[in-house]
Amino acid sequence: MPQHELVDFVNERAGCGLELIGIAPQGQSGGAAFVRWPDGHQSVVTTAMASLDHMRQTAEILAYAKGLGLPVPHHELLLPRDDGLVAVVQERLPGKPIAASDASTIDAMVALNERFAHLLADRTDVPIPPLCLRESGDPVPRHEPLEQHSDRSRRLLKRIKELGAADIHEMDGDDLVHVDLTVPNILFDDEGNLSGVVDWNFGVARGDRRFGLVKLLFDLTWAAGSPGEEQAPRPDALERAAEAVDAIEPEKLKLYWAHWTLAMLYWTIRSGYEEVIAIHLDLGESRL
Repeated sequence: MPQHELVDFVNERAGCGLELIGIAPQGQSGGAAFVRWPDGHQSVVTTAMASLDHMRQTAEILAYAKGLGLPVPHHELLLPRDDGLVAVVQERLPGKPIAASDASTIDAMVALNERFAHLLADRTDVPIPPLCLRESGDPVPRHEPLEQHSDRSRRLLKRIKELGAADIHEMDGDDLVHVDLTVPNILFDDEGNLSGVVDWNFGVARGDRRFGLVKLLFDLTWAAGSPGEEQAPRPDALERAAEAVDAIEPEKLKLYWAHWTLAMLYWTIRSGYEEVIAIHLDLGESRL
């Protein structure tokens, strides 16, 4: 649904009187719509992929985290859409995504991520995302694209299933986990200070906060290898992200690496862009 239609939908369903004042560039906060309320305060309208119940839980957890001083947005309004997705109206945090990441960017993200430690110790109702190493997820990630693409992807899938066959093959932990912890989802103020972590549209998760750092390294590697990518990282950003990932216990890292290999190849194989597929095949093979 285009952003202007999404804002119209919110206004029709909730009578908010929101005025569309801008759209974030694609790849930076996901093309979210910037809106102004009749009282003058600004918000952001996005689409969540999680269920309405999960987004209600997400709003509750983010409110708790915000109360602890974490720079996360307050979710002001959740509206179920007819297609099963959820329209989210949330606080517009200060700052904006940066054009290019470096080591200091990664340092700031890792430091923020550390503040997620043990935040959900009393919230066992928050789901731990399945790694899907033994069989396809529902609905994603699926094993079938890897089975069908090439000998390389089939070999990787075989290795992923071998890891999934072990007694310990899922994530555990009681941290708050951002499952899309990428540079475009981090805001920085004019002084270069981290001012917000946004795009919780897959819902909050519980587990090992470092799971998000593996996704970060995957995303940075893709951006570095994609000509014309707006947020291509500097080499020291990749090095610092790799250092953070290498600090994860080897047995856990293999599980997380297998999951993100599976997930990213699921999406990239479906896209059909062979250069991007090759990047993620290389990534998977590098540590599996």
